[in-house]
Amino acid sequence: MSDSPATAPPSASAPSTSVAAASVAAPASPQALLDPATLHGIASLDLRARIVADALFAGGHRSRRFGSSTEFAEHKVYTPGDDLRRLDWRVMGRLDKSYVRRTEDETRTDVVIVVDTSGSMAYAGGARGKATHSKLDVARTLAAATATIALHQQDAPGVSLFAGHEHATLPPRGRTDTLAQLGDLLVHAEAKGTSALASTLDAVTGRLRKKAVVVVITDLIDAGPEALSALSVLRRRGGEAIVLQVLHDDELDFPFDGVVKFEDLEGDREVQVDAPLVRKAYLDELAAFLRACEGACTASDARYALVRTGESVVGPLAIALDGAQPSAGGRR
Repeated sequence: MSDSPATAPPSASAPSTSVAAASVAAPASPQALLDPATLHGIASLDLRARIVADALFAGGHRSRRFGSSTEFAEHKVYTPGDDLRRLDWRVMGRLDKSYVRRTEDETRTDVVIVVDTSGSMAYAGGARGKATHSKLDVARTLAAATATIALHQQDAPGVSLFAGHEHATLPPRGRTDTLAQLGDLLVHAEAKGTSALASTLDAVTGRLRKKAVVVVITDLIDAGPEALSALSVLRRRGGEAIVLQVLHDDELDFPFDGVVKFEDLEGDREVQVDAPLVRKAYLDELAAFLRACEGACTASDARYALVRTGESVVGPLAIALDGAQPSAGGRR
């Protein structure tokens, strides 16, 4: 059995929804804005990100704030190698234990968002002639919302876009113009080509010089769960790894009828099948694929959440991001 489902939903009659599509009228209820069809129909990626971030904050999910780089942020227990000039003698006198003072610069976390822009991310539906928003549309929203949350927490978001290779990067920055730059890269990204997730993660983790959070947004199709092995290196360094696997409802439910032609969005393969006859075999293989993906995350000590394009992104994002932060000393 292969690592990913042998068949993929057809690309015919399934164009991806443009991020530049006309804005929809805002419903009166904030909750209504989170409906996937409404949310991903909003032209402004920044607005979509803020809607999702506001929903997470309203739900009481953790948000730590630090002061400026010259202000005190927190204490930490002294460990060999810490600057002795940072020892807080008053705290040591009260608690009879050595503590050092840390500033915002030392506690600020780099958050690198790795986004899959390979061809399979273009899939936007097609079962029964119904097209929706693409997996890349959802990935854009997830990435922009994650960056918005990171900046709100005084952390430094950056991005890496990849397909056949890493083709666009923005180093982690805590500046006010970061969201605009990151959003520009996301909006202009096109889903095409093959997936080089493994080499991209090697490049990303190789550039990190301190503990960081790496958020991977991908469908894992073709790349396979084994591509996530590089994340274990990040965890051994004390960083945090998060994987958001984005799959279309068609891919998860296989709601096709009759004879259907399936096209490989990352290659030139085509296959024509009787959908009802292969549905059970497809769903069985899909279930094994998803178990392997989640298992690979567990093996690398990475957080994992499955994101369905037809459901709100808030729930999976909350599960993945709530409390995420670099660990104090490697694996937990």
